[in-house]
Amino acid sequence: MFKIISFIFIFFTLGIFAQSINIDSKIIIHQVFDSEIIIDGRIDEKEWINATKISEFIQREPNEGEKISENTELYLTFDKNNLFIAFRCWDKNADKIVANIMRRDEWLLNNDCIEIFLDTYHDHRNAYYFSTNPLGAQRDGIITAELPDEQQNWDWNGVWDNASSIDSNGWSAEISIPFKTLRFDDSDSLTWGINFSRYIPRKREEAYWSPILRDYGWSGKYRVSAFGILHGLKNIQHPEKFEFKPFILTGTKRDFEEDNSYSFEKNLGFDAKYHITPNLNMDISFNTDFAQVEADQEQINLSRFELFLPEKRDFFLEGASIFRFGERHLFPLFTPSSLFFSRRIGISDDNELVPVLGGIKMTGKIGKINTGFINIFTDKISYINDDDEDIAIPVTNYSVLRLQNDLFDQSYIGIIGLSKESLNNSEYNRNFGIDANFFLSNNTQIGGYVAKSFSPGDNGRNLSGFADFLYNDDLWNFYASQSSIQDDFNPEMGFYPRTGIRKTTLNAGYSPRPDILNIRQITLFDNYNYITDIKGNLETQINFLGLFTLFNNGSYAFAMLNQNYENLDEEFEIHDNIVLPDTIYQFTNFYAEYETDKSKPIAGLVRFNAGEFFNGNILGYGFGTHLKISSHLSVNLNFDQNNVSLEQGDFKTSIFSTRIIYSFTPKFFIKPYIQWNSDEKIISTNFLLNFIHKPGSDIYFVYNEELKRIKGKFISKNRAILLKITYLMGL
Repeated sequence: MFKIISFIFIFFTLGIFAQSINIDSKIIIHQVFDSEIIIDGRIDEKEWINATKISEFIQREPNEGEKISENTELYLTFDKNNLFIAFRCWDKNADKIVANIMRRDEWLLNNDCIEIFLDTYHDHRNAYYFSTNPLGAQRDGIITAELPDEQQNWDWNGVWDNASSIDSNGWSAEISIPFKTLRFDDSDSLTWGINFSRYIPRKREEAYWSPILRDYGWSGKYRVSAFGILHGLKNIQHPEKFEFKPFILTGTKRDFEEDNSYSFEKNLGFDAKYHITPNLNMDISFNTDFAQVEADQEQINLSRFELFLPEKRDFFLEGASIFRFGERHLFPLFTPSSLFFSRRIGISDDNELVPVLGGIKMTGKIGKINTGFINIFTDKISYINDDDEDIAIPVTNYSVLRLQNDLFDQSYIGIIGLSKESLNNSEYNRNFGIDANFFLSNNTQIGGYVAKSFSPGDNGRNLSGFADFLYNDDLWNFYASQSSIQDDFNPEMGFYPRTGIRKTTLNAGYSPRPDILNIRQITLFDNYNYITDIKGNLETQINFLGLFTLFNNGSYAFAMLNQNYENLDEEFEIHDNIVLPDTIYQFTNFYAEYETDKSKPIAGLVRFNAGEFFNGNILGYGFGTHLKISSHLSVNLNFDQNNVSLEQGDFKTSIFSTRIIYSFTPKFFIKPYIQWNSDEKIISTNFLLNFIHKPGSDIYFVYNEELKRIKGKFISKNRAILLKITYLMGL
């Protein structure tokens, strides 16, 4: 541990050499008074004549540095309440415009679309994200600089208005973003970081106003420090001090395993937001309800460690980036350890919902310090789990305090404290950590953390430490990390699948652009992981040798050879009544997948894996289809199956799911989601109707049911039919 701490200290010291990025892209915006702009997708109001105009967009793909292939005009203006943005996307082949997504928060980069990035604090740390397509679909989020797509906050829903239209010369979009949706400094004259992009999917072309270089890596578009600068915002309305969002919920539920009667559900509660300062916000939730949250995606677990399930609840998602503390997330096959995992609040280890009585969350900035605080109470609950164990969870308080001090241009040093405490007994769990991340150059980062846990009966072996180095550009990628997690490190509010280990990770990637066989870029990589116990005895060794090929039409192929060494120190039940003995296993297997161009009306994905598996063999396959039947209707189908043959017995696992989405308008959709898990012998159905009757205000109708197969028959486990209405008010 001393070596790790010394390593981290050296990294922190080297941070003084962090470099800044000079930005030349600048624009000045002009204010209009008594605006009469009607958001209808047609740029025909007089206010646009005198608006700031931009027409220079530079390609990142496929021809870096060249001007965009289709003329693009951007208009900017504002009044005291709203920022107005209009795009005129000319297209010489307007009949080839791709527009087949209408529902809010769908991934739009397989449609013609535009993107807006607003760094309202101009601190190069975070940005608001807004995107739309020719059908007026909305996608928004909060961007954290440098993080990959899967770690960005795509579940943030801002209040904004937009409309689009298509004609014979291309398409247009008008957007109005109320200033009350954004957070920014309390100043009479503001300077923001800003960027804009346009995607043309049939050419796989992406272009930006403030150029984004390929050397910024896969997540280059989220390099907030590379944005341009917006001047001229003044005399604008700050957000209302208080926003109040009450809800009413009614319906019926029945747990068939517990009793034989329906219960009538009625619930009142609210979410509120208080703007302590323009930079600091407090969220208050009472009788918190998450009825509208989509069911978790079913997964088969063939490992001996806990699966990671993502957070989907709005209360925890907004401002979530400030609470990140743990390993850097780079390789998608591994979920990084994290000291704070919000699903530990309100969801039990058996995935049972625990009622959230209420709580507060405070996020924002105090000077150069990013601040986050959570305090939540959950109610007591008792149930019988799948192993017929009686589980009783007491009333519990959860608290998190996070402070992160900005250093230099993009670097930081921070602390975190967590507390979980029972109100019915003396049980508690507390954690404290210090972390930092430094940019040594535009492409080089170093970081790390030290954390300690506190619980009754601690014997002192409760530390965790981590340090890493990352270099990433368009051609090369190098990564090295070292972590140590002592035996009794116990982060009950975190996600740490393994404790009592030391882990070394080394990754190298080479990504040329050969310009043959319609290949845009090909990546050859080797990812090596060496895991021992604290005494240095080898437990796990995994080496992934892979090849990822991206084609010019957006399709890709991926192949990987996995070499595994596992030293089981205890028996492992991999499937019902199939137990692997504690011994050493060495096995190698192969995985491959291919996905077609997702901008087409019909897209597909095929998967295949085969080879050795512990003391036997595995053969797996799967497929996925994405059918865009019309701009209103899409259907997703997914199937995966693994056939496993071991010395202790054979078994088969399969998962099938279908998600159907019908969008009447961008603000009104229905979504049935049906899944079958052969391992659990469960069919789960989740039906959601969502109507946005007013920006920020929703009507939800939800039908959930789980069916379990018992002795050849499907018997209902539970059923719920709920109606929830929310209404957003500013006070």
